[in-house]
Amino acid sequence: MVGRGRPRRLSRATAVDVALAASAAVVDAFLFSAVSSRDPRGADLWLFVALVLVGFAALLVRRRRPVLVFAAVWTWAVLVTPTSHLEFQPTAIPCVALFTVALRARAKVSTGALLACAVLAVLAALREAASRPPEARAVATYATLAFYLLVYGCVWAGGRWARLSRQHADDLEFRRRVEAHEAVTAERTRIARELHDIVAHSVTVMVLQAAGARRVLDTDPVRVRDALGHIEEAGEQAMGELRRMLTALRLSDDQHGGATGRPQPGLADVEHLVGAVAAAGVRVDTRVEGEPRRLAASVDLAAYRVVQEALTNVTKHVGPGAHVDVRLRWAPEQLTVEVTDDGRGRRPERRLSTNHGLAGLLERLAIVGGRLAAEQVPAGGFRVTAVLPVAGPATTEPVREPG
Repeated sequence: MVGRGRPRRLSRATAVDVALAASAAVVDAFLFSAVSSRDPRGADLWLFVALVLVGFAALLVRRRRPVLVFAAVWTWAVLVTPTSHLEFQPTAIPCVALFTVALRARAKVSTGALLACAVLAVLAALREAASRPPEARAVATYATLAFYLLVYGCVWAGGRWARLSRQHADDLEFRRRVEAHEAVTAERTRIARELHDIVAHSVTVMVLQAAGARRVLDTDPVRVRDALGHIEEAGEQAMGELRRMLTALRLSDDQHGGATGRPQPGLADVEHLVGAVAAAGVRVDTRVEGEPRRLAASVDLAAYRVVQEALTNVTKHVGPGAHVDVRLRWAPEQLTVEVTDDGRGRRPERRLSTNHGLAGLLERLAIVGGRLAAEQVPAGGFRVTAVLPVAGPATTEPVREPG
């Protein structure tokens, strides 16, 4: 199903691109040129067809290279406007290229494209003024200039609005998935704790029954037999509740990307963690400095949890579009794990709320003999730094760099 879905989406996008490019070419040919009124023949007609086909072909690759396509279309329109003998003023094709840039490029690039379109508006106004009598040239110039500036401005605004709407929808969907995942995990954790209390109660009953049976072992066999029966019943109940608790915990582990029966994660699993975060729209760069060394299992798990908690905070409080830098710096006696995000995409009104997760990390690192620091970066963003002890000399097998 996955292999079939992608070609289908690609073919649909290609059909949309062809239809849109053809529509824009037809609009420019019949509404923004004099080809229909002058009935050109011979070289003029073929030149006109070639010019229109150039604009049509450029729009076919607008999704993959929006800025390059806009630059090509803009250059084409600037050269066509003063040289065409058919009063050809391309408008629809540059509008499609401008909309694509406004939708897919950064604000500075799209604003530059809008300013570039002002040049096309000026050329169109000058050309329209040249075709009018002297007394009507001023009115024709200002009216034509206002018309084209309004058209290009509306197209650009529509593209930016569509971009912001798409980003907002993606951000809401991403946060909805994160919140749903956290709610499920929290509920399963609560159930596991309740089952733990039930199991602990059953074990306590078993211990008390065993102690009573031991005291009357030689004097009251009947009470011993009854106590053993209670112990057996409590043990069966405890085993049933224990199975339910383990099922809840395994389901929770699966939600985090684990699998039943697998050992606890470590630095070797950071690659999978980075891949999952990258799929959510967060760009993560990883770097390993120094020679990897051997870590105790608890320290290896703690290092993984530091990266996991930091990336989770980025996805929750920054969202898609952020850039995260993960560094692992190995020294003879310690490992430094540093995770820094650029804060891009963070909403100004949303405060950093990493206190609970970082509190848990502080406790975890204190147990293994490490330390943790978290701070805001002056240039924007957040940095989490953990220093953990190294168990021994360099590993015989090199640690694979994550990502």
